[in-house]
Amino acid sequence: MKNIKSITLVLLAIISSAVSFSSWALNVTASVNKTKVSKDEVIQLKIVADQKLDGNKVDFSSLSKDFYLGRPNFSSSVNILNGTRTDSSIWTVAIAPQRIGKLTIPSFDVNGVATSPITLNVTIDEQTPTTKDMVEVRTQLSKSELYPKESALLDTRIIVKVDPRLLQNPNLTSPQATGLDIEAMGEPKQYQAVLDGMEVMIIDQSYRVTAIESGNFAIKAPTLTGGVLYGNNRSGTTKILTLDTSSPTVDLKVDPIPEGYNGSWLPTSKLSLSQTWKLDDGKNVASKSVSIASGDSLTRTITLTAAGLTSAQLPNISVSNPEAFRVYSEKPSFKSNDDGSITMITKQVLIAQHGGNFTLPAVKINWWDSVNKKPAQTELEGLNVSVTANEMINAVSPVSSPTSSLPGTTTIVKDSGSWPYIAGLFAALWVLSSAMWYRTSKANQNHLSDNSPMSSINNASIKENLIAAIKNRDPIATQTAYRSWKGTNSLSEEDDVLLRNEITKMNSAIIGSDKDVIWDDKTALKLIEKAKAKESKAGAALAQL
Repeated sequence: MKNIKSITLVLLAIISSAVSFSSWALNVTASVNKTKVSKDEVIQLKIVADQKLDGNKVDFSSLSKDFYLGRPNFSSSVNILNGTRTDSSIWTVAIAPQRIGKLTIPSFDVNGVATSPITLNVTIDEQTPTTKDMVEVRTQLSKSELYPKESALLDTRIIVKVDPRLLQNPNLTSPQATGLDIEAMGEPKQYQAVLDGMEVMIIDQSYRVTAIESGNFAIKAPTLTGGVLYGNNRSGTTKILTLDTSSPTVDLKVDPIPEGYNGSWLPTSKLSLSQTWKLDDGKNVASKSVSIASGDSLTRTITLTAAGLTSAQLPNISVSNPEAFRVYSEKPSFKSNDDGSITMITKQVLIAQHGGNFTLPAVKINWWDSVNKKPAQTELEGLNVSVTANEMINAVSPVSSPTSSLPGTTTIVKDSGSWPYIAGLFAALWVLSSAMWYRTSKANQNHLSDNSPMSSINNASIKENLIAAIKNRDPIATQTAYRSWKGTNSLSEEDDVLLRNEITKMNSAIIGSDKDVIWDDKTALKLIEKAKAKESKAGAALAQL
């Protein structure tokens, strides 16, 4: 009997242990709310474990190949009922099949326990809107035929016909094409509008398309990608509709450079040139000829506008003027116009050195007319200049015979190096100071004896003009003001050289090509005050004699 009782106790212990072990094992299940769905329809995938686990125990990344995934949600709970404790961990995620047919939700490993795979039957819903129903793309190309290095404007408009709040991860793609350089012009413009009685969102974006090589090309227009949250009121279902990447294409033909073409290649549908001539006093020269005195200056401003080109493609205009003039040039400035054309403005200041009759050269630009498919030339007339001789300037600045001069020439330079600012500035300022010294020599002779109140007021005004021009960093105004101020002051040769050097540095820093030149107005302003103080002391000394 004792043996039978011992065996019974052992069996009861084994059974009790087995039951306890079974209660400790982890149970995990995976389920969906429906297995027959339509493409893009949203359903819920749920994974439940009967233990309290961490939220990172389930990885849903394996679903991204065939399903659109929402944001996973995790929760855990503990329930105690009649002394019995129950733990649970639940993962839920919204998924939407991206293709039709039989799709399988794979098995998930949860803390070493695998769930069973789930098979879905996915069909197409004919009432589901397509991408064309929700997004429309319109394009317009300014020119359908180009030449290498010529460009056209591609205007695109994306019309979104659904509530923008329903868009999921929207992304604006870029136009694509091989053999072309496509660059966005500014940022896209996004706004609400009413189109055919429907409230829509519009995205406008312009691109510059530049031809690189000849051939026939197709530009794939930009479009909107991502998803759209769509609810079917009839069936009560919700879908995430995937926007496909298909978009219209724009055809472009690029003609080859004509055989036998010589010279710089400048293809454009339209090119215009204009110019103005200004005298020292700011007045425009209205005729084909003008008379000035040696030491006077002429300012020539040339404006070039071309369509279908970038600023880097516009030519540098280098004018070879007669040797009787000293010239310095400002760096060209550029402006983009609303029609896609580019305007370049160049300016030259020419200072006459001696008397004589001269012809400032015409400007000619050769280009290729891409509309009429033939070479073209645009020309600006030159200017006949009669310079009155100045004996004092001729004495201090020997030059070649003033009685004759050969006309200058114009060279169109492509991809030239730095403009020769510094040399021109030194020469221009030297000639300018010589001329001004002569013009004001008589005034200087009487200056020390002129102690009238009106003279003091005029001198102060001239000095203020010079200081203002320097502080405004205006090279041309500074030179003019310095000329007037110097005529009312007895500057020493040393002060004159130092001030003219400061003006040269200012020109180099502001309009020169040497980026290493650093200039501020402190030294120049100190020199002006120093020269004024010397003059006051000299006047006081003379008054005591």
